[in-house]
Amino acid sequence: MLLYLYIIIQYMFSIQFVRSTFYANFYFDDMKIVNCVLVCLLPCLLPGHVVSDDRPAGCPEDLLPQNLVTYSSACLQINFNHTNWEVARNRCLSDGGDLVQIRTEGIQRFLEHFLMSQKMEKTGFWIGASDKDTESQWEWVAGERNMTYSNWQNGQGTKAPKHSQDSDLDDCAVMRVDYRFKWYDVPCTNKYLTYSYICQYALTSRSGEERYRGPGILMLLTTIVVLKFVQYMQLGR
Repeated sequence: MLLYLYIIIQYMFSIQFVRSTFYANFYFDDMKIVNCVLVCLLPCLLPGHVVSDDRPAGCPEDLLPQNLVTYSSACLQINFNHTNWEVARNRCLSDGGDLVQIRTEGIQRFLEHFLMSQKMEKTGFWIGASDKDTESQWEWVAGERNMTYSNWQNGQGTKAPKHSQDSDLDDCAVMRVDYRFKWYDVPCTNKYLTYSYICQYALTSRSGEERYRGPGILMLLTTIVVLKFVQYMQLGR
């Protein structure tokens, strides 16, 4: 607002200089200067405009718009940065969400269909399931923790033999792209086992996909420069 006020004041002073010589010594160059000022000032006097936002409606506004998709009441973001399960979950939490919880066959099939078209991840995605609290008792990381639906590969997760050699180490779940999207239990922080991950966020009440933008700062600065030039030309006479 202060910047707009400053421009208007500068504009008034510039017009006053032009008027002082309008009748006595008005040249063709004066007309060009006045037209230049008006052309440069016009965009700044126009109201702001609305621009479209590519993110799906309801996804949190502070998320980057890339790789976002909605399913039911959830906003899902696909992240292709390879990391371990702990880091992946902390990143989701820092943005207000958590690792995805695949609670129904519907969301499992939806993710399979959506992820089959991507070419960046050929191994797997971390999901929000773990048995870190109680061995062999697999739970979701948020909301209702009880796991009533699962898509474990044979010998993995709840289908793993009790007290198997690796069961005490394999505490986190990954959905393997290269094994028909079956779930596998793997170590949470093994440096050799890093995967992409899927974050889940609650949909917001925002229904629109548009944002307001006013005149660009570059246009404002350009106008100030032109106005200063007009003053310089008039004072030099």
